[in-house]
Amino acid sequence: MKNIGGLDFIKTKMQSTPSPKKDSAYYFTKKSVFGNSSISNVDKVFIGDSISDYGEFQEYFPGEVVLNRGIRNDWTGGVLNRIQEVVDRNPKEAYLMIGVNDLRYKTEGEVYKRNVEKIVDSFRGKDTKLAIQSILPVNNGLFGNEVTNDQVKRFNVILQQIANDKGIEYIDLYTSFIDKNGQLDKQFTVDGLHLNGKGYKVWVDRLHSK
Repeated sequence: MKNIGGLDFIKTKMQSTPSPKKDSAYYFTKKSVFGNSSISNVDKVFIGDSISDYGEFQEYFPGEVVLNRGIRNDWTGGVLNRIQEVVDRNPKEAYLMIGVNDLRYKTEGEVYKRNVEKIVDSFRGKDTKLAIQSILPVNNGLFGNEVTNDQVKRFNVILQQIANDKGIEYIDLYTSFIDKNGQLDKQFTVDGLHLNGKGYKVWVDRLHSK
């Protein structure tokens, strides 16, 4: 019983904190930097975890004010904890991609759904055009089996349903990145989870073409 209690305690702690303990300094540093920025007249903002964090989105949209609000290892609870900073800037467009770390941290589907709904509802009454982007596939041969694409697809169904219910755009990026075996195509990644430069170009091209 002692071991089970210990596992339950760890799971509870992982779901009640903004980001994993090992990366909390990075989370709170980035949150502080974001909060103290005075930038205004924002055209686009990208919200998410490391997959957003690592993208140089401002270089793909010259002439626009583009913010990157990705934080590595973040999950829906962490985004919810910092979303007001984005909302208050009233950006013209906001692109949310979050969920692969929720899968890694074993977030329950109902908790995930509730958190995403709260993130979306934060923009209520604002002029921002919010879009929910699908979670990307993983390549289990490179990344391992911590997350499966069946899990990703299950969470993407939740995202699509939320978008439908809330009357906002859902952008299916998942199908743009899978190979014939249903895995994240190796040409778009080094580690099986994150995108390389070619992958980011596919992502941005998809946004340009929508």
